[in-house]
Amino acid sequence: MALLETPKRGRPRKDAVMDTLAVRLPEELVAQIDTYVRRFQGQLPGFNISRADAIRQLLTVGLKVEVKRLDKIEGS
Repeated sequence: MALLETPKRGRPRKDAVMDTLAVRLPEELVAQIDTYVRRFQGQLPGFNISRADAIRQLLTVGLKVEVKRLDKIEGS
């Protein structure tokens, strides 16, 4: 056994498996996402968020809201 453990080479394992989806978005929507990224980074300087991260975040929040709305309609 080595006295000092060396970090393993390569990319670290991910906690979750992610699918890759290719979608086409209108330029206006892409511009809105890019504006969101700039505003987010402006509020949290030093915190880097990619366009893909922003899309995942926006989808997660949007789905939560939409599921609540649908649950409310179905429960009526």
